[in-house]
Amino acid sequence: MRWPALLTAIGMFALTMDMPATAKDAAKDAKATTSNKATASKPAKAHAKSHAKPHSRASHSKASRSKTSHSKAHSSHRDRKASHKSAPARSHHGKTTSSKATSSKTAHPKATRSRPPHGHPARGATRSSAPIRIAPPAALDRKPHLPSTVAVTAATPRSDLQALNSVIELVRRRRISDASQAEATIGDPVARKLAEWLILRSSDNGATVERYRAFFTANPGWPSQTFFRRRAEAALWDDRRNDATVLSYFQNEAPLSTKGRLVLARALLTRGDRAGAERLVREAWRDDDISAALESAILDRFGALLRPADHKARMDILLYEDNERAAAMRAAHRLGSAQVALAKARIAVSRRASNAKALLDQVPRGLHDDAGYIFSKIQWLRRQDKIAEAGRLMLRAPRDPARLHDLDEWWIERRVMARELLDIGDNRMAYLVARDAALPAREVYKTQQQFTAGWIALRFLNDPATATQHFAHIAGRSQNPTALARAGYWLGRAAEASGRMQDARAAYRSAAPYSTSYYGQLARARLGLPQIELHRAPSPHLRGVEQLEVVRAAQLLYALNEPSLALPMLIDMGENAGIDVLTGLGALASRNNDVRGMLLLGKAALNRGLPFDTYAFPVSGIPRYRPIGPEVEQSLVFAIARQESGFNQSVVSPAKAYGLMQVTPGAARYVTRKYGAHYDLHRLKSDPVYNTTLGAAELGGLLQDYRGSYVMTFAGYNAGRGNLRKWVARYGDPRDPNVDTVDWVERIPFSETRNYIQRVMENLQIYRARFGGGSRLQIEADLRRGAVQ
Repeated sequence: MRWPALLTAIGMFALTMDMPATAKDAAKDAKATTSNKATASKPAKAHAKSHAKPHSRASHSKASRSKTSHSKAHSSHRDRKASHKSAPARSHHGKTTSSKATSSKTAHPKATRSRPPHGHPARGATRSSAPIRIAPPAALDRKPHLPSTVAVTAATPRSDLQALNSVIELVRRRRISDASQAEATIGDPVARKLAEWLILRSSDNGATVERYRAFFTANPGWPSQTFFRRRAEAALWDDRRNDATVLSYFQNEAPLSTKGRLVLARALLTRGDRAGAERLVREAWRDDDISAALESAILDRFGALLRPADHKARMDILLYEDNERAAAMRAAHRLGSAQVALAKARIAVSRRASNAKALLDQVPRGLHDDAGYIFSKIQWLRRQDKIAEAGRLMLRAPRDPARLHDLDEWWIERRVMARELLDIGDNRMAYLVARDAALPAREVYKTQQQFTAGWIALRFLNDPATATQHFAHIAGRSQNPTALARAGYWLGRAAEASGRMQDARAAYRSAAPYSTSYYGQLARARLGLPQIELHRAPSPHLRGVEQLEVVRAAQLLYALNEPSLALPMLIDMGENAGIDVLTGLGALASRNNDVRGMLLLGKAALNRGLPFDTYAFPVSGIPRYRPIGPEVEQSLVFAIARQESGFNQSVVSPAKAYGLMQVTPGAARYVTRKYGAHYDLHRLKSDPVYNTTLGAAELGGLLQDYRGSYVMTFAGYNAGRGNLRKWVARYGDPRDPNVDTVDWVERIPFSETRNYIQRVMENLQIYRARFGGGSRLQIEADLRRGAVQ
């Protein structure tokens, strides 16, 4: 059932309902920078700017575990930056924000495990004794697909394959001119296009705007369309092309890049369109990542077009970035001593410097209502454990996007603060801090904001009606399967809390089709559905998809044993291509046992609501190994490796965790000593069997130590035993039957650890189904698993 029909059927609220004012006023969606990757991959943990945290495992002196997701290399700088903002605050000397003792009455969710209102059936009453048929979800993908083109040839001659191989080797040696000459000898059109694609993707290739444009105009169904357009715009600027060429290029399209905006501004200024030039330059100056050299060039060429407000905006925006402090200070110096004092204070707070308070006090009083000053003051107060004071200041903070500049950073600060307010028992303020956020820019944060407010309203304020509004807002606006499953599940919980059991079942049924997601699985469990339904991609033999150009191009790369060169093609197509191309590429990656390719293609397609479940959860990524510690079920090893490394043995995290299971040297030494094995750092890095053996042994040891608890094992594996001990002291033991484990996971203050546990738990259910041919859904039992001492 589609969501509008569902909401009408169960008597909830129309999608245009009165929402909290700030959410409604800012309802116009900003374009998301990526798909909901946070729901699919664990972010890196090192060097967190605002909420850094140690991950030592006290029981065996383990070094910080800071493992990077296998997909991080493909995310933007802003996405990488944003992924580090999950942990709770610490003072500059490393003290963790205290968890002040509070009674369970105020600090914990309303009751014990999901107790229904008096007079209504117990929790299990929402389950059905008769089987319920849940249809697969309708495809959510509404974005335009890249067109697919059938190749004019069915095969590539051996001579062309050899020439293509020469192109690849010459590109690797940066001999682009020779590579282009080798390309000219290729007769097969697909092989020749692939050679050109590889050349144009290489760095410092000297390609002109005409060469880029010729490719993406003639081949609109090939990957890297936006990448090549940005490269073409850079060539216009770098090659100092004349104004006529520039104006011709942008006749029917707007610039996508900094250099594109600047070169068009130059042409408009020459033509006499000062207003058009000024708009482009100011936009680039305020919003774009600009190198120091390009910054100087802009000031030399366009300095007269920039106003003090532009320098102020640039300074404010850069101060939210860890690695842009020097550029922020340059902007501040253009504005005078008062702004320099503000910039110095904000940088000190960001760095957790010991003189941060003194520098904040030195900022002129006239700037104390500056949004950036307020942001840094809030952070400083929170990190000093002055949570209530920080919360009060947040409630008085501006919400005008034009003043805040970085809406995602403001939401991240509110998200962390809301949970810390829950920890001190100020549930109402926690709700207001979450509810009143200016609408974030990224889609994942938009849904996160509504969920956080709704969850607090339901579980801490006992207000299911308000919670329903927030959850329904997600259901009506999001297209992401994980977000829709979460919204449906919590709409069901809110309906249960109101005693509307029929409405609860309808909400759970809306979430149940998303059976590869954590909350979709929980919804199925609430309905008593015994199994997970996995959806297979269409057969490539039914469509002739193997003759599509992009599919044939990928096949050529596999034929030359170059799966790493096929990977960016699979990722791009997973996000942008139609189902025919995806079907062919998935089958191709499967035939060539390209586990990483299958995974990344499948995940991208799954995030679009397309039925590529089996590719997204490959079953050949872990080698056979001989356990040296307690045995761990095969599905669990796959579940962890998929989340940790994406089945990539070459992954190295910032904290030097290695391989398929992301094992740190400290953990490896501990495990080998404990189980009498030989420690070998080289094998840990290079040997997937050895890496899996030690990672599985570490997992088995954690499971043993936590008396079988999966939740505690996953939390300890991700965030360290020390953090886990704090959470147990603060939120209760998740093995305790009086603790709602779903709430316990949501209480975790590190967003990446919450995400990690949920993703591994959902992986575990799916791998059991894949290996067991449809084993029973056990997610509720897995969440409660373990014995309290």
